[in-house]
Amino acid sequence: MVLGTLLAVIGIGYLIYAEIARSQLDELVYVVSQDERTDWLTAPVPNNGSSDGEPANQTPTDGDVPPDAPIITEPVSAANLFPARWTNPRYWAEPEWAGALPYGGTDLPPDFEYVNPAEIVSRPLNRSDAETLVITAINLDTTVYDLELYDDNDQAFWESPVDIVGHIPGTALPGEIGTGWYFGHLQSPVQGEGNIFRRLPDVVDLIKNDPVDVIIGSADGEFLYRVTETGFIHRNDLTLDQTSASTVTLVASYPKLVYDHRLLVTAELLAYRAPG
Repeated sequence: MVLGTLLAVIGIGYLIYAEIARSQLDELVYVVSQDERTDWLTAPVPNNGSSDGEPANQTPTDGDVPPDAPIITEPVSAANLFPARWTNPRYWAEPEWAGALPYGGTDLPPDFEYVNPAEIVSRPLNRSDAETLVITAINLDTTVYDLELYDDNDQAFWESPVDIVGHIPGTALPGEIGTGWYFGHLQSPVQGEGNIFRRLPDVVDLIKNDPVDVIIGSADGEFLYRVTETGFIHRNDLTLDQTSASTVTLVASYPKLVYDHRLLVTAELLAYRAPG
Protein backbone atom coordinates (compact mmCIF):
# COMPACT_ATOMS: atom_id res chain seq x y z
CA MET A 1 0.00 0.00 0.00
CA VAL A 2 2.74 2.42 1.00
CA LEU A 3 4.85 1.44 -2.00
CA GLY A 4 1.89 1.93 -4.34
CA THR A 5 1.19 5.36 -2.92
CA LEU A 6 4.84 6.32 -3.23
CA LEU A 7 4.97 5.22 -6.86
CA ALA A 8 1.79 7.16 -7.59
CA VAL A 9 3.27 10.32 -6.06
CA ILE A 10 6.48 9.89 -8.05
CA GLY A 11 4.49 9.35 -11.25
CA ILE A 12 2.37 12.44 -10.70
CA GLY A 13 5.46 14.46 -9.83
CA TYR A 14 7.16 13.34 -13.04
CA LEU A 15 4.15 14.30 -15.16
CA ILE A 16 4.07 17.75 -13.56
CA TYR A 17 7.82 18.18 -14.14
CA ALA A 18 7.49 17.06 -17.79
CA GLU A 19 4.73 19.59 -18.47
CA ILE A 20 6.69 22.42 -16.86
CA ALA A 21 9.80 21.45 -18.86
CA ARG A 22 7.85 21.40 -22.13
CA SER A 23 6.29 24.79 -21.35
CA GLN A 24 9.80 26.28 -21.26
CA LEU A 25 10.91 24.98 -24.66
CA ASP A 26 10.28 28.34 -26.34
CA GLU A 27 13.21 29.71 -24.32
CA LEU A 28 15.50 27.64 -26.56
CA VAL A 29 14.63 29.68 -29.64
CA TYR A 30 17.11 32.41 -30.59
CA VAL A 31 18.31 33.75 -33.94
CA VAL A 32 21.39 35.94 -34.29
CA SER A 33 20.46 39.13 -36.12
CA GLN A 34 21.74 39.82 -39.62
CA ASP A 35 23.50 42.96 -38.36
CA GLU A 36 25.50 40.89 -35.87
CA ARG A 37 26.39 38.37 -38.56
CA THR A 38 27.59 41.20 -40.81
CA ASP A 39 29.80 42.45 -37.98
CA TRP A 40 31.53 39.06 -37.92
CA LEU A 41 32.93 39.78 -41.37
CA THR A 42 34.11 43.27 -40.42
CA ALA A 43 35.66 42.47 -37.06
CA PRO A 44 38.12 45.19 -35.94
CA VAL A 45 41.77 44.40 -35.47
CA PRO A 46 42.96 45.13 -31.92
CA ASN A 47 44.99 48.32 -31.83
CA ASN A 48 47.00 47.46 -28.76
CA GLY A 49 50.56 47.93 -29.88
CA SER A 50 51.31 44.24 -29.55
CA SER A 51 51.57 41.60 -32.24
CA ASP A 52 50.47 38.73 -30.00
CA GLY A 53 46.96 40.01 -29.32
CA GLU A 54 47.69 40.98 -25.71
CA PRO A 55 47.42 44.54 -24.37
CA ALA A 56 50.78 46.24 -24.68
CA ASN A 57 52.68 46.90 -21.47
CA GLN A 58 52.80 50.67 -21.13
CA THR A 59 54.71 50.72 -17.83
CA PRO A 60 58.18 52.21 -18.41
CA THR A 61 61.23 50.87 -16.66
CA ASP A 62 63.45 53.07 -14.52
CA GLY A 63 65.91 53.41 -17.34
CA ASP A 64 63.22 54.74 -19.68
CA VAL A 65 62.17 57.64 -17.48
CA PRO A 66 64.16 60.87 -17.92
CA PRO A 67 65.23 62.46 -14.62
CA ASP A 68 63.33 65.65 -15.43
CA ALA A 69 60.11 63.90 -16.55
CA PRO A 70 56.97 65.61 -15.17
CA ILE A 71 54.82 63.82 -12.65
CA ILE A 72 51.36 63.19 -14.12
CA THR A 73 48.65 63.90 -11.59
CA GLU A 74 45.58 63.53 -13.86
CA PRO A 75 43.03 60.85 -12.83
CA VAL A 76 43.22 57.51 -14.61
CA SER A 77 40.60 57.09 -17.31
CA ALA A 78 37.83 54.60 -16.54
CA ALA A 79 38.29 53.21 -20.05
CA ASN A 80 41.80 52.16 -19.05
CA LEU A 81 40.54 50.52 -15.87
CA PHE A 82 37.83 48.52 -17.62
CA PRO A 83 38.80 48.15 -21.30
CA ALA A 84 35.69 46.93 -23.12
CA ARG A 85 37.93 45.37 -25.73
CA TRP A 86 38.86 42.61 -23.27
CA THR A 87 35.68 42.50 -21.18
CA ASN A 88 32.74 40.26 -21.97
CA PRO A 89 29.74 42.42 -23.08
CA ARG A 90 27.45 40.95 -20.43
CA TYR A 91 29.52 42.81 -17.81
CA TRP A 92 29.79 46.22 -19.46
CA ALA A 93 27.08 47.64 -17.18
CA GLU A 94 28.89 46.33 -14.09
CA PRO A 95 32.54 45.89 -15.08
CA GLU A 96 33.63 45.37 -11.49
CA TRP A 97 31.96 41.93 -11.68
CA ALA A 98 33.62 40.96 -14.94
CA GLY A 99 35.76 38.28 -13.35
CA ALA A 100 37.71 36.04 -15.69
CA LEU A 101 35.01 35.03 -18.17
CA PRO A 102 36.74 35.24 -21.56
CA TYR A 103 35.55 37.36 -24.42
CA GLY A 104 37.04 36.74 -27.80
CA GLY A 105 34.77 39.18 -29.57
CA THR A 106 34.05 38.63 -33.23
CA ASP A 107 37.71 38.12 -34.15
CA LEU A 108 38.90 34.78 -35.50
CA PRO A 109 41.29 32.46 -33.63
CA PRO A 110 44.93 32.52 -34.78
CA ASP A 111 45.67 31.36 -38.34
CA PHE A 112 42.02 31.13 -39.38
CA GLU A 113 40.99 32.89 -42.57
CA TYR A 114 37.52 33.90 -43.70
CA VAL A 115 35.91 31.57 -46.20
CA ASN A 116 34.36 32.83 -49.44
CA PRO A 117 31.06 30.92 -49.82
CA ALA A 118 31.10 31.47 -53.59
CA GLU A 119 34.35 29.49 -53.87
CA ILE A 120 32.83 26.54 -52.02
CA VAL A 121 29.99 26.41 -54.54
CA SER A 122 32.12 26.95 -57.65
CA ARG A 123 34.97 24.67 -56.57
CA PRO A 124 33.49 21.64 -54.77
CA LEU A 125 36.14 19.28 -53.40
CA ASN A 126 36.16 15.75 -52.08
CA ARG A 127 36.16 16.39 -48.36
CA SER A 128 37.33 14.15 -45.51
CA ASP A 129 35.31 12.81 -42.60
CA ALA A 130 35.02 14.86 -39.43
CA GLU A 131 37.46 13.78 -36.72
CA THR A 132 37.18 16.35 -33.92
CA LEU A 133 34.67 18.87 -32.62
CA VAL A 134 35.58 21.79 -30.34
CA ILE A 135 33.30 24.37 -28.72
CA THR A 136 35.57 26.42 -26.47
CA ALA A 137 32.66 28.43 -25.04
CA ILE A 138 31.33 25.33 -23.26
CA ASN A 139 34.69 23.58 -22.73
CA LEU A 140 33.90 20.82 -25.21
CA ASP A 141 36.72 19.07 -27.02
CA THR A 142 35.85 15.63 -28.38
CA THR A 143 36.31 13.21 -31.24
CA VAL A 144 33.73 12.52 -33.94
CA TYR A 145 32.87 9.33 -35.76
CA ASP A 146 30.33 8.31 -38.38
CA LEU A 147 27.32 6.52 -36.93
CA GLU A 148 26.32 3.17 -38.39
CA LEU A 149 22.92 2.51 -39.91
CA TYR A 150 20.95 -0.51 -38.73
CA ASP A 151 17.99 -2.14 -40.44
CA ASP A 152 15.35 -3.58 -38.11
CA ASN A 153 12.11 -4.92 -39.64
CA ASP A 154 12.54 -2.71 -42.71
CA GLN A 155 13.07 0.36 -40.51
CA ALA A 156 16.38 2.22 -40.46
CA PHE A 157 17.95 3.19 -37.13
CA TRP A 158 21.10 5.16 -36.50
CA GLU A 159 23.62 3.88 -34.00
CA SER A 160 23.49 5.76 -30.68
CA PRO A 161 26.73 7.67 -29.93
CA VAL A 162 28.48 6.60 -26.71
CA ASP A 163 30.60 9.22 -24.92
CA ILE A 164 31.31 10.86 -28.24
CA VAL A 165 29.71 12.98 -30.97
CA GLY A 166 28.29 11.06 -33.91
CA HIS A 167 28.05 12.36 -37.48
CA ILE A 168 25.22 11.13 -39.70
CA PRO A 169 26.78 9.61 -42.85
CA GLY A 170 25.44 11.08 -46.06
CA THR A 171 25.08 14.55 -44.58
CA ALA A 172 27.60 17.27 -45.40
CA LEU A 173 31.24 16.78 -44.48
CA PRO A 174 33.33 19.63 -43.02
CA GLY A 175 33.61 22.42 -45.60
CA GLU A 176 30.94 21.03 -47.93
CA ILE A 177 27.77 22.72 -49.08
CA GLY A 178 24.77 21.43 -47.16
CA THR A 179 24.17 20.60 -43.51
CA GLY A 180 26.30 18.23 -41.49
CA TRP A 181 24.27 16.63 -38.70
CA TYR A 182 25.98 15.79 -35.41
CA PHE A 183 24.30 13.95 -32.53
CA GLY A 184 25.29 13.61 -28.88
CA HIS A 185 23.67 12.88 -25.54
CA LEU A 186 22.55 15.57 -23.13
CA GLN A 187 22.57 12.80 -20.54
CA SER A 188 21.93 9.05 -20.58
CA PRO A 189 21.05 7.89 -17.04
CA VAL A 190 19.49 4.58 -18.12
CA GLN A 191 21.69 3.35 -20.96
CA GLY A 192 24.87 4.97 -19.65
CA GLU A 193 25.95 6.37 -23.02
CA GLY A 194 27.46 9.54 -21.62
CA ASN A 195 26.57 13.24 -21.62
CA ILE A 196 28.92 14.74 -24.19
CA PHE A 197 26.39 17.52 -25.01
CA ARG A 198 25.45 18.22 -21.37
CA ARG A 199 26.36 21.91 -21.75
CA LEU A 200 24.93 22.39 -25.24
CA PRO A 201 21.84 24.20 -23.81
CA ASP A 202 24.21 26.88 -22.44
CA VAL A 203 24.84 28.02 -26.01
CA VAL A 204 21.32 29.51 -26.12
CA ASP A 205 22.25 32.18 -23.56
CA LEU A 206 25.89 32.53 -24.61
CA ILE A 207 25.12 33.65 -28.17
CA LYS A 208 23.01 36.51 -26.85
CA ASN A 209 26.22 38.16 -25.61
CA ASP A 210 29.14 36.63 -27.43
CA PRO A 211 29.72 34.63 -30.65
CA VAL A 212 30.01 30.87 -30.15
CA ASP A 213 32.22 28.92 -32.54
CA VAL A 214 32.04 25.25 -33.46
CA ILE A 215 35.38 24.08 -34.86
CA ILE A 216 35.29 20.77 -36.72
CA GLY A 217 38.58 19.18 -37.67
CA SER A 218 39.35 16.73 -40.45
CA ALA A 219 42.34 15.66 -42.55
CA ASP A 220 41.63 18.76 -44.69
CA GLY A 221 42.13 21.21 -41.81
CA GLU A 222 39.84 22.92 -39.31
CA PHE A 223 36.52 24.49 -40.25
CA LEU A 224 35.09 27.21 -38.01
CA TYR A 225 31.30 27.38 -37.94
CA ARG A 226 29.69 30.23 -35.97
CA VAL A 227 26.33 29.60 -34.27
CA THR A 228 23.52 31.50 -35.97
CA GLU A 229 20.44 30.08 -34.27
CA THR A 230 19.08 27.65 -31.70
CA GLY A 231 15.70 25.98 -31.46
CA PHE A 232 13.83 22.75 -30.79
CA ILE A 233 11.63 20.21 -32.50
CA HIS A 234 9.62 17.18 -31.43
CA ARG A 235 11.52 13.96 -31.98
CA ASN A 236 8.84 12.65 -34.36
CA ASP A 237 9.16 15.75 -36.56
CA LEU A 238 12.94 15.73 -36.93
CA THR A 239 14.16 15.50 -40.52
CA LEU A 240 17.71 15.85 -41.77
CA ASP A 241 17.13 18.93 -43.89
CA GLN A 242 19.84 20.33 -46.14
CA THR A 243 20.70 23.92 -47.06
CA SER A 244 22.36 25.76 -49.94
CA ALA A 245 25.00 27.08 -47.52
CA SER A 246 27.68 25.21 -45.57
CA THR A 247 26.24 24.61 -42.10
CA VAL A 248 26.23 22.14 -39.22
CA THR A 249 23.42 21.27 -36.82
CA LEU A 250 24.15 19.81 -33.39
CA VAL A 251 21.36 17.72 -31.87
CA ALA A 252 20.66 16.56 -28.31
CA SER A 253 17.59 15.02 -26.68
CA TYR A 254 15.68 17.48 -24.50
CA PRO A 255 14.39 18.26 -21.85
CA LYS A 256 16.27 16.36 -19.16
CA LEU A 257 14.51 13.18 -18.03
CA VAL A 258 11.80 13.65 -20.68
CA TYR A 259 13.72 13.53 -23.99
CA ASP A 260 10.72 13.81 -26.30
CA HIS A 261 12.14 16.87 -28.08
CA ARG A 262 15.44 17.69 -29.73
CA LEU A 263 17.57 20.76 -29.04
CA LEU A 264 19.01 22.11 -32.30
CA VAL A 265 22.09 24.34 -32.52
CA THR A 266 22.87 25.52 -36.05
CA ALA A 267 26.11 27.17 -37.16
CA GLU A 268 27.33 28.50 -40.51
CA LEU A 269 30.81 28.13 -41.98
CA LEU A 270 32.82 31.29 -41.43
CA ALA A 271 36.54 30.46 -41.54
CA TYR A 272 39.16 27.82 -42.24
CA ARG A 273 42.60 26.91 -40.91
CA ALA A 274 44.94 24.76 -42.98
CA PRO A 275 46.34 21.56 -41.44
CA GLY A 276 49.70 21.64 -39.74
